[in-house]
Amino acid sequence: MDIAVFCITPNGTALAEKIAAATSGDLHVKAGVLTESEGSAKVHTFDSLSAHTASVFNRYGGLVFVMSLGIVNRVIAPLLRNKLEDPAVVTLDEAGRFAVSTLSGHEGGANALTYLISSITGAQPVVTTATDSLRIYTCGVGCVKGARKEAITAAITEGCKKADITTDNLRCLASAWVKRDEQGLLAAAAALRLYVRFIPKWMIDMYYERNTTAVKSDMVFKSIGVYGVAEPSAALSGSSSRLVLPKTVFDGITVAIARETLFPGPQEPKIDVSQGGGRILVLGGTTEGVNMGYELMKGGEDFLVSTVTGYGFNLFKEKFGDRAILENFTTADALKRFIKKHAITKIIDCTHPYAELITPLAKSVSTELKLVYESRVRDTAFDNEFQYEKLCYVSSFTQVIDKILALKVKRPLFTTGSKELGFVRPLSEKGGVDIFVRVLPFEHSIKSALEAGVNAANIIAMQGPFTTELNAATIRQYTIDCLITKKTGKEGGFYEKVNAAVDCGVHLIVVER
Repeated sequence: MDIAVFCITPNGTALAEKIAAATSGDLHVKAGVLTESEGSAKVHTFDSLSAHTASVFNRYGGLVFVMSLGIVNRVIAPLLRNKLEDPAVVTLDEAGRFAVSTLSGHEGGANALTYLISSITGAQPVVTTATDSLRIYTCGVGCVKGARKEAITAAITEGCKKADITTDNLRCLASAWVKRDEQGLLAAAAALRLYVRFIPKWMIDMYYERNTTAVKSDMVFKSIGVYGVAEPSAALSGSSSRLVLPKTVFDGITVAIARETLFPGPQEPKIDVSQGGGRILVLGGTTEGVNMGYELMKGGEDFLVSTVTGYGFNLFKEKFGDRAILENFTTADALKRFIKKHAITKIIDCTHPYAELITPLAKSVSTELKLVYESRVRDTAFDNEFQYEKLCYVSSFTQVIDKILALKVKRPLFTTGSKELGFVRPLSEKGGVDIFVRVLPFEHSIKSALEAGVNAANIIAMQGPFTTELNAATIRQYTIDCLITKKTGKEGGFYEKVNAAVDCGVHLIVVER
């Protein structure tokens, strides 16, 4: 990742130079602030921070600002596009107390960059992503040079067991500054999907000065100049931390685990499986899945949320971090293997009402394995409040084709997604119908529509939610004479589509489950 480091006052120059030098980044300094650079970084000067940032914003993968967070927010706000395109942004106060993940935490890499900057400066990493902030354990690791990833991973896992937690409860790993290039440790962190914070020597020295009763190792001191690695690294990586696992050696790898003491609230309480608790699997991919995830996270529950699409996975990853799982359970054996591997004791079904395979599969597997099964599948019952002469129901897309031809529809708009587009060619060939589709604004969705034979000009790539007014505006703009939708219920925007069709006086075909 190419890094740019910005500062605007003399007070921030030393810190900015240190970061730029350590990351091989470019230094961007307000004109007149830096008279002579002692570092090796390439220096750029500017008069206006806002104008200069706008000119280089998308040239770098990461931007580090050494200044007030308020200034940074105002400068970058007009430049933001979306989480998949914006660079990572990290902000440090000029005293180097805090490194704040400011923009593009997961997708853009700001959280990882925050830990890197923390390792360089000793600043406290501030990551406010929900899943990261709710994890209250840190694991310190000490190892010999060249230690293998497998040995380190096994030691961390065993250490967590002794502390009565799992690796999913860890917010980060931590080690001494001298281990920054230890490939086995970096690989173990990647395998466990954890960040690593490397603690500077001066912080470890201070730890032992303040903790006079801490166990010291003369051997470690002779090797790297400090009295220990695992315990101080674990304790210094959290806020008001206390050790719950003193340094313990597993096959030559030293591990220590600390627990933060935070403001009272949901902090991953122990769950008694015998009383119906345990890890929960949310079968997601819908708005209900998102809402359920928030509900479980607020209650401090241990859960995973699965989805079968890349879009859904990215959405859940942003909201729930490592709890998000990309899985397509097409067989009972696949689901059972997952359940056993992750010690699932309860399934909450929040799948789409048209996902006809997974719901009966989840029910049967839950019964077989004696799990709790709870259905939160969207209710799509239609209450017949709409008395509309141009409304008709069908049970398949084959019937949709027949109905469109019978009604002599010429410009239908399909709002049924990009997965089922088999109707395009039959309609085009049989009736000369000018077909419009509304799909998500992602490459694979648009590609599917094009490959199915939809004209590029007739692909409406938009992401909801859609109001009645927006649906009606779309119908009028494209002179649509028939709207096709699935009966997706309230959360799926079904009623807004019906109302729009009624308002515009066009045909409405509803595909029932």
